[in-house]
Amino acid sequence: MPSRVLLPAVALAGVLVSVCFVVIGLPEANPVQSVLLELSSLPLSVSVGVGILMLHRRADRPVGPRSRVVLAAGGAAVAFGLVMMAWAYLAGPRDLVHNGQLLVWLGLLAGLIVMIRRQPRQRVTRFHLDESDEVEEAPAPWWRGSSL
Repeated sequence: MPSRVLLPAVALAGVLVSVCFVVIGLPEANPVQSVLLELSSLPLSVSVGVGILMLHRRADRPVGPRSRVVLAAGGAAVAFGLVMMAWAYLAGPRDLVHNGQLLVWLGLLAGLIVMIRRQPRQRVTRFHLDESDEVEEAPAPWWRGSSL
């Protein structure tokens, strides 16, 4: 039961932190603001990851072998993207941050596709016909007059 409240709260917090990063870093007047603006998608990706976890808990189908390969590749892309971002800030060129963010988002997309595929199927029934025995006759149109 706590995860029903905790996971959406973490997802919401990630979105709010991401928005704060953008608002604070938008002027880009100093290096800290530039870093905040560059990293503003990271808390948002955490929110998407929490959403993927929520979909995983709701899924009713087991993970198949192809899905395991896609999830492993997506996890490797996320891990390599995070390592690339950390390396870009610590030692490498800063331009690698954007490539790392791209890898993180591609890995999350792979996980999202697998989790959406695992969701329970729902029948879509929009129209329902009554199977009643009573058949009402339509009234005569006004131009034919009444037959009293």
